[in-house]
Amino acid sequence: MKNVHIIGTGGLAKEVIGYIESENPKRYNILGCWYDESFNNTDYDKYYSGTITDFKNNYNPQETVLIAIANNQYRQNYVYNEFSGLKITYETYIHPSCEISKFAKIGQGCVLAPQVIITANAKICDHIFINMKCLIAHDTIVESFCCLFPKVEVCGNSYIEENCTFGIGSIVLPEIRVHSGSKLDAMSVLRHSLDQPALFVGNPAQPVKIYDESFQKQN
Repeated sequence: MKNVHIIGTGGLAKEVIGYIESENPKRYNILGCWYDESFNNTDYDKYYSGTITDFKNNYNPQETVLIAIANNQYRQNYVYNEFSGLKITYETYIHPSCEISKFAKIGQGCVLAPQVIITANAKICDHIFINMKCLIAHDTIVESFCCLFPKVEVCGNSYIEENCTFGIGSIVLPEIRVHSGSKLDAMSVLRHSLDQPALFVGNPAQPVKIYDESFQKQN
């Protein structure tokens, strides 16, 4: 059984705790949950161990860490800034119900919720959150710090750059390249590649807000 620290006290952290504690046999022992705010539900009080500063002061490099925060920029900030000097080993959590091709590759620090399907030769990079019932099809690459909410489908031979967010039930059609920092709204269908970061809405998805580089860095 692996010992793991969980960073976060929001909805994703509560979901991950539920996944871990419901496993039989159990694969993980939760050492504590750390964030600057405690849980908003007393059912989780026993898991809360302290602030991010407390975590940094008590972290043992022999232990692993799972960042259970859905916000892409927050995860990136912890990895590259808050925890940059701690030599952390980031755990990847894959729910037992997931279907992962033996030819797929999954990086460190990811969370794959129940019933995620990753097919042949897909590559999932680091610190990616993939929520329930998502599909990542063959030969697709998803770069680091992306977030896919439930029932997203990314079809084959697509390329998703860093820091992209996909709303519930959205679809990326085959051979699409999505520019870093882009957002696809819930239930939208992306039918063409993106050459700049934007918020896309509808079917076919159309840009309703163009993001510049300063927006990407701040958000």
